[in-house]
Amino acid sequence: MKNNILPLGTVVTLKNGDSSELMIIARASVVEQKGEQVYYDYGAVLIPQGMMQPEAVYFFNEENVEKIVFEGYENNDEKIFSQNYHEMVAQSKVPKGNISSSDSVDTEEAGFE
Repeated sequence: MKNNILPLGTVVTLKNGDSSELMIIARASVVEQKGEQVYYDYGAVLIPQGMMQPEAVYFFNEENVEKIVFEGYENNDEKIFSQNYHEMVAQSKVPKGNISSSDSVDTEEAGFE
């Protein structure tokens, strides 16, 4: 995987997932996990469903990406954001979240199959 964060609109599959495709809609999202504020590199929604409800956003990190199916739009602002992303999150006081294999995307559990 490349060093820069992936652009919005990028479609990926996840390691240990069920091969569902997810489209990235958020980056560096701060969420509560086990009573603690943490950030994840990416927030994404299932394709083709999209965000049917706010709880249907899946959070994961760049190390969880198995495959890039489609890379999203990249203008100059995106390039600058991408180049500065790792420095930006390193300066944050919010720790990085971690997903386990039990947290992987399960479209059946989400009611989509």
